[in-house]
Amino acid sequence: MRLRGSDRRPAVYRIVPSCLLVCACAEWQRPPTTAPYQPGQPVLQEQALAGLAEDGSAAALQLVQAEGMPPRLELLALDGGGGPTRRLLAAPDPAARAAAARLLADGRRAVPLLGAIAAQEWPEGLRAAAEHGYRPRAPLAPEPGRKRWPVAGAPGAGSLPLQLRTAFVEADPPAFALLLGERPGGETGGDEVELARQPLAGAPVEGDLWVQGRTVWFLSGAVGKGEPMYRTVGLRRGSLARGEAQLHNGHGLADYAAGDLDAARREFDRAIAADPRFVDSLYNAAAAAALSDRIDDAVALLRRAAEADPRRVQVLGRDDDDLKVLRKRADVRALLGMKRPAPADTEEK
Repeated sequence: MRLRGSDRRPAVYRIVPSCLLVCACAEWQRPPTTAPYQPGQPVLQEQALAGLAEDGSAAALQLVQAEGMPPRLELLALDGGGGPTRRLLAAPDPAARAAAARLLADGRRAVPLLGAIAAQEWPEGLRAAAEHGYRPRAPLAPEPGRKRWPVAGAPGAGSLPLQLRTAFVEADPPAFALLLGERPGGETGGDEVELARQPLAGAPVEGDLWVQGRTVWFLSGAVGKGEPMYRTVGLRRGSLARGEAQLHNGHGLADYAAGDLDAARREFDRAIAADPRFVDSLYNAAAAAALSDRIDDAVALLRRAAEADPRRVQVLGRDDDDLKVLRKRADVRALLGMKRPAPADTEEK
């Protein structure tokens, strides 16, 4: 099981790099270096949630004014599965300029501002979001006095009590992290995984959190110190399904390392129930099935893993001792991109 040497330890806390400037799912592009580009002018980029679709996708209002460029106020569709961002509508120039002026005037405040501003200066954006199927949703209520949000795990994975929380990470650059953790017995203290990270460049701006289905959206950012103003506040997406699968996969690897193959298989099965396309748990479940002489199950799981990420499965599976018995099959070798058995696979013990 090649994944046992990775960073997926029982304490399943991992770092997920992201871009420095807050972009959410929308791609940030530097302004051109020709007129009207003016270095030394304020940089504003802020997003606000306008609504959520049933599939977990979000509509976001976004205002961008960068170093002398005219402000742009747009309605964006952010894909709940991490797909490309779509632009649904652009505000007229007068509305964009009015919103930018208000944001610049109050922009030193370390709280989200665009939602209230855009609702007054460009209400058509919110109406358009609703017309496209993105309904207004209240943010998830945290536990009283804490930045913790209880959530339930996937039914097929046991509906475990889980929690979301935010944490400030002292890194380079510093960041807000959105974490998904276990609540054994309903209490805190279980393993955690990182779902999303928002790099910070200044005083932190922490907003709200929304959950739709198995997708979570987290609003945060920062306001830079000094002049000109540098304010970036945006939405980051996290997958509850993937996070829960990572938790179970980490437990399965710990059970595997301890020699408890039955317990490992159960955890890998729970990981797959939480996220059927998580390649790590599919691959690990295939390896566990192969070690238990459940060859047909192992091949079926390996095929599913290859459908999710064929290159990763080939890299992991070509010399994994746990798959040695599978690589004697021509169909498995084809799956792994092997034309013939490796010499080690044909050696008799």
